[in-house]
Amino acid sequence: MIKVFYLGAVGRSGTTLLERALATSPSYVSLGEVVHLWERGLLGGESCGCGVPLTDCPFWREVGEVAFGGWGEVDANRVMALRHAVDRNRYIPWLLVPRIAPRRFRAQRAELLGILSALYGAVVGIASRDASGPLVLVDASKHPSYYLLVRALPLVDVYLLHVVRDPRGVAHSWSKVVTRPEAGDDMERLGTLHSIGRWVSHNMALSLAGVRHRRRLLRYEAFAAHPGHLADVASALIADPAVRPPLIEARRIDLQINHTVSGNPMRFATGPVDIRADAAWATSMPKCSRLAVTLATAPLRWWYR
Repeated sequence: MIKVFYLGAVGRSGTTLLERALATSPSYVSLGEVVHLWERGLLGGESCGCGVPLTDCPFWREVGEVAFGGWGEVDANRVMALRHAVDRNRYIPWLLVPRIAPRRFRAQRAELLGILSALYGAVVGIASRDASGPLVLVDASKHPSYYLLVRALPLVDVYLLHVVRDPRGVAHSWSKVVTRPEAGDDMERLGTLHSIGRWVSHNMALSLAGVRHRRRLLRYEAFAAHPGHLADVASALIADPAVRPPLIEARRIDLQINHTVSGNPMRFATGPVDIRADAAWATSMPKCSRLAVTLATAPLRWWYR
């Protein structure tokens, strides 16, 4: 069985740092946000985490060859069309219970699952060649609907790490300009109300989707305060003593080059990095925005406390 460690969260919740921290263990293979492979990596020509265009990266080039006979043999536009038809949070009820979905949706879902099955199978086959033990693929795609697609793949065991960051920190981060060097543009920005809606809807969807499945909750602030907590949560979730925990020394991790598809620009960083909490919202966020987020998210923040 292929083990996939799925990081589910709202954007700007620190999943790139968590993914990089997990990849300090030789048992974890960091893939970035695989959901964006087709649009950003293949069609957009954006860079792999190793710094070269994804289609020129030796790792991903071989993945394309093993999975499809080369990236030129798979229609990325068709995959994007399938994603838009199936991989939407509004379709979560159909993804949870496919038999209630329309026939066309079920056919498109089956076609997309066949493509993804070939992709993940090729990734684990190539990554396992030099491995001395079992491997866990880390997919930081975040989206609840994409998690349900990955969970439906045959021969795949999915472990959901539901990452929850304080919504005021999320909203403040969404308001900032963050440049994407691999694309020459800026990451998406959201206003306060849109941030609130996304934080509430995504977290509720992940909680629903993870019911009665392998799932653990990790508060980002708890990780920032005690980084070693990630190793404990990951070990409890995977429950395989042969999978080695991430190497976190006090508050420091040593970042190596990873072949990540997409994510926060820190995916390109290498070398020692100190883990620190980002609580700039407490002093820099406008008071009216902070109050709105605090009041609107109070019930769910209490639930995830």
